[in-house]
Amino acid sequence: MSKDTTTAKKFYMHKISNLLNVQKIVTIHYQTLGKNYVFNEEKHDFWEINYVDKENVYIGIDGEKIELKQGEIIFIKPNQPHFVESGNKEPNLFIISFTCRSESMNFFGDKKYTVPEKLRYLLQNIMSEAEQTFDLPDFDPHLNELRLKENPNLGGEQIIKNALETLLIYMLRNAQKRSSSQEFFVSKIADSSELEDEIVRILRSKIYGKFTLADLSNELHYGTTRLCTFFREKTGKSIYQTYIKLKINEAKKLIRKNKSFTEIADLLCFDSISTFAFVFKKHVGMTPSEYRNSIK
Repeated sequence: MSKDTTTAKKFYMHKISNLLNVQKIVTIHYQTLGKNYVFNEEKHDFWEINYVDKENVYIGIDGEKIELKQGEIIFIKPNQPHFVESGNKEPNLFIISFTCRSESMNFFGDKKYTVPEKLRYLLQNIMSEAEQTFDLPDFDPHLNELRLKENPNLGGEQIIKNALETLLIYMLRNAQKRSSSQEFFVSKIADSSELEDEIVRILRSKIYGKFTLADLSNELHYGTTRLCTFFREKTGKSIYQTYIKLKINEAKKLIRKNKSFTEIADLLCFDSISTFAFVFKKHVGMTPSEYRNSIK
């Protein structure tokens, strides 16, 4: 009888790190605007992208009117007042609004870019899938809800999400290649799920303050044990470790801006400058003074 000498090969699962996570699509438009068209100022708590496919339009953001030419895209941040004017031409305008709380998305705030021709197919994919997935009116600037067709494209919603995320990632890559600034930061604490993303967002919002698990639990309506277990499974770190790491990363930025250590400790709500120095060295491997000298 022959012996089975097969050995079991050990495999390791690689956790996918998501740079951007679009949670929800709010509206999608592709419309031809008439001459001298004006859409009154509005604001909403989600992102909006405006892309001009033909001619040019004027986008008003925070009281400033910006010309958007054919092939250009502009990003409007959540809760940012904005309006649209067509001028004396009849432009084609593509608009998509969505929620994305990923830290990397903040890079696009107030920015205008020319979309490279090789990436414009992604915008076309979004629109063609949207037409086969949702009941889109010919022209309705007041559209506030997407309704699925009776027989929508199989997987159409996911294709729209994937195409939008792919477009954003490629545009981030292009921007990163052009930027030599130290201020270009992309979050490494990626959001592999909406809940993980929400936790990180809340932690970041409290960098210049105090934080308790009870506050997090109340805001997200999950028990503290559930949140702690979930986050550790997703990231391999505790929520508190991540919070302290975010504070230390912020401290590095403030040191680069020549803030005093006393001021930094106070801004980031450390109990004392000695506590700040101890925590900083534990995470960075050098004291704040040593770090400051290393970057000069």
